[in-house]
Amino acid sequence: MRLRKFRVRAYRCIHDSGEINVGDLAAFVGRNESGKTTILQALTLLNRDEQVSELDLCDEMSEELKEEIRLAEGEFELSQHEIELLKEKFPGLPEMKKIRLYRTNQNPKVLYEFDDIELKEDEDKGLNSWENFSKQILGFLDTLPNHLRIQVDTKFFDGPAPKNQELFDSGMAEFSNQFHVIAIQEPKVIEEWEKIYENPENQFSNLLTGESEKSALQNFISSELHPRFVYFSDYKKIYGNINLNEYLREEKGERADSIEFVEEFDKAETVRNLFYLAELDMKELDEVKESPSKCIKLLNAASNRLTSKLNPAWKGDPIHVDLRYNPGNIMSVVISDVHRDGTITNTGLLNRRAEGFKWTFSFIVNFAAETQRAELKEAILLLDEPARNLHPTQQMGISDLLSDLAGSNQVLYATHSPFMIFDYTPGNLLVVELDKRKHLSRIFYDYWNADDKTLTPILYGLCRGQVDSIVDREIGTNSRPIIIVETMSDSMYLNAFDKFLQDPNISMNPLNIIAAYNKNSVLPLAIFYRNHGYRTFVLLDNSEESKQISAQLVSNEFSPVQTIFFEREGKKLESIEDYIVLDDYLHAVNQTYEIKLRQEGFSNLSPQDVSSKESNGTVNKLRKIWAEHREDDWGEFDNEEITRYICEKITLEETSFLSDKTKDQFRSLYRLIAERIRQYQNVATKPDLDKFQKAKA
Repeated sequence: MRLRKFRVRAYRCIHDSGEINVGDLAAFVGRNESGKTTILQALTLLNRDEQVSELDLCDEMSEELKEEIRLAEGEFELSQHEIELLKEKFPGLPEMKKIRLYRTNQNPKVLYEFDDIELKEDEDKGLNSWENFSKQILGFLDTLPNHLRIQVDTKFFDGPAPKNQELFDSGMAEFSNQFHVIAIQEPKVIEEWEKIYENPENQFSNLLTGESEKSALQNFISSELHPRFVYFSDYKKIYGNINLNEYLREEKGERADSIEFVEEFDKAETVRNLFYLAELDMKELDEVKESPSKCIKLLNAASNRLTSKLNPAWKGDPIHVDLRYNPGNIMSVVISDVHRDGTITNTGLLNRRAEGFKWTFSFIVNFAAETQRAELKEAILLLDEPARNLHPTQQMGISDLLSDLAGSNQVLYATHSPFMIFDYTPGNLLVVELDKRKHLSRIFYDYWNADDKTLTPILYGLCRGQVDSIVDREIGTNSRPIIIVETMSDSMYLNAFDKFLQDPNISMNPLNIIAAYNKNSVLPLAIFYRNHGYRTFVLLDNSEESKQISAQLVSNEFSPVQTIFFEREGKKLESIEDYIVLDDYLHAVNQTYEIKLRQEGFSNLSPQDVSSKESNGTVNKLRKIWAEHREDDWGEFDNEEITRYICEKITLEETSFLSDKTKDQFRSLYRLIAERIRQYQNVATKPDLDKFQKAKA
């Protein structure tokens, strides 16, 4: 049974999630405290034996909670096997492909709804149920002579239905033996009893529970088909040695302070999972531990089984796990790296490995064991941050593990990592966002409408193809030249003024503009692009930091032609804003800050106000003015905000404030870039373009 839709109401920080579609492998993405964990835990309310705590009910909905509210409800799709099973048990009902489960704040049980199916709620004496079977037995007993009837103990039939076949068989056998003893002088009575006892319809596997068609169906689903949610949150770390004496005491319930020897396992549960994957029987180990050859053979087989089950989720070079028995009843976990050429290195205790390695190993052991246990088959798995603390390559290994699980288990998990998002289909990717004013969580099925900051890991994941394109040699060598700029403002101005000028002789269309994250990222980004075949140019301002970047580019074998400084009439400029005439730029500044700082005494700035400041470049002079007004709560001058104002006006074609001189000065920048590209194409040769990639290989 798979969950296809769900809704959560009045649970902790969630007033109403709305009805959410969900797939077989769904990721919940959201910032800290957004409600991801709450969503997962709310779904466990649909477990058959779960109890609702008053502390989990939403405080802000106390009035609504005075009435009965569905706290959690889910629409489930039945598998073909489940559909056939219901057909067999209830042949008179139409085919059921889905059911709805819900739990309310006033009913201790999970309730069922069957859309578009009419079910009889009155008592049905023809129903092959335990209740009718019991009545048949008691009716038969009422026909017996009184001297026999008063001797028969009917408590087995007066109580609820047995929970399983074993209890049914033992109860019936005990009653039948008692009946034979009591009625030994009445062969016809015994003959009548044997007909009832041996009737195939009265076998436990055929008996339903309930006196009406509706109750029988609900009880059958509850006992045989009810979905199960299993919540994982505590991923325990494994270290290196196990004190088996302490472990066995823990297994027997004889609690000790810890299971430890030099280093410790967090809990006996983790040790149990390790041995489960290795299929290692402690009794068998105890029998052979005094015989070294038998003990080594047993542990080698267990180690190989453990290794084979762990490596599918392990990224990078495979590992081999050895379980070694040591004096003092100590079991050691020894790890080796297995390289592609077959060599084995770095053999040593697990506790000598890095913390990230131990965490990864521990997670895979715990999770693989728990999910492979028979009782978790077909369960709906809920995972809270399953890849925290892992390197991206290992996160992708965990994502592969989850993908494999999605065949037998539906998997819903919460994550912050772009490397744990691998399906962008609505329903397989859900965004959880917190309304801070109301402290309520909201779930976005159409996740692209969520807040940009919430979407950050999703956007990084969506751009994985762009990252792959950087290191693809074929894409690089066949692409247009790229210009790497230091700031987002540089990128916005270059694109906006190219559109604004509409000059085919200097158009930037043949270029790709790449905005670096910050100045520190310009150099490595340029090297990455250059080494993978891209014709790469770097556009820099005239700051000291940019001059250092230029020197580093030269030392990394960039041609001086590939480094372009902002300049006008042979004079270097401090920033791209210096291509804009001061009057034009101040129009944007005054329009932006007149409204923003009206309460802080802002008055329009004149060119004289700015020119009078001793600093290089328009932006630096404006920052100096803002610094003088720090006590007036002007804050810091944000040149990117002015960039957005100017670019927005260009988009809206409201550019009367931009003079012809500003246009001409930007044309000079485009001519400079075009000239440098021509120079580089004239001097660069194919071997020059190839050597960096060959050196890397």
